[in-house]
Amino acid sequence: MLMRVKFAKLKPVHYISHLELMALLRRANRRAGLPVSYSEGYNPHQKLALGQPLPVGMEGENEYFDLELNEDISEEDFVDCLNKKLPEGIKLLEARVVSDSVKSLMAVINTAVYQIKMDFDGKQDEEKLIREFMSLPEIRIIRYRRNKDDRVIDLRPLIYKIEVIRDFLWEFTVSTGSRGNIRPLEIVRALGEYFEVIKEVPLINIKREGLYVRRKNKLYEPYDQIITGSSD
Repeated sequence: MLMRVKFAKLKPVHYISHLELMALLRRANRRAGLPVSYSEGYNPHQKLALGQPLPVGMEGENEYFDLELNEDISEEDFVDCLNKKLPEGIKLLEARVVSDSVKSLMAVINTAVYQIKMDFDGKQDEEKLIREFMSLPEIRIIRYRRNKDDRVIDLRPLIYKIEVIRDFLWEFTVSTGSRGNIRPLEIVRALGEYFEVIKEVPLINIKREGLYVRRKNKLYEPYDQIITGSSD
C-alpha cells in the first residue's frame, strides 16, 4: 500500500537539508516499527519519496512525502505512530492511502504558495505595487546557477497570483517543478529591481504555505481524489 502524507517542517529543524530530512524520516520510520517496503539489491532502501525540496532555512507548513508499506495500517494509526518518533518541528498533519499506480509527487505538484514578510522604504500602497507589478508584460531577471552559465528568465508567466494577507505580508502563488520553477528569493529580487521602495528580505522571512496541483486555475492537494483517482 502507498501512503501519501502531509506534514509540516518548522522551527527548529528548518535548517536541515533535504537529504537530512530524508534520513530523519527513515530513522523515524524504523523506530516506529512501521511495515516499510524496501528496494531490492545490495543496498536496499526505504521506498520513500518527498515532494519539491525546501530551501535550507525556510519553513514549510504543508509538505508531502510518499511511503510504500508492505502491510495494511489505518491512516490514523500511521500518523499517531510516526508522530511519536519525530522531533520537534516535524509533524504529520494527515495521511491518505492512494493507489500504488498514482503518479509521483514530483510529477504532479506544479504550484507552490509562499508567504513573504515584506520590507519597504516608508509607508506604501501595497495593493498598488502588486497591481503595477502584475501588469508588466514581462519580468526578466538573471538566474544564477552553480557550475552552469547564468541565464535570463521571464518570471511573469510563472507568477499566477499575488495578494496582501495583511500589512507587510504578501502571498505568492507561483509555478514549481520541471515545467517552470520560481525561487522565492528571485521574486523578491525582481520586485526590488522594479520598485526601489521594496527592500530585500532574508530567507527566514519566507515561508512555504503549501504545495499544490494546479488544474484549470484551481488548486488541489496532491492526495485529493481528483488527482490520485482513488475512491474514498
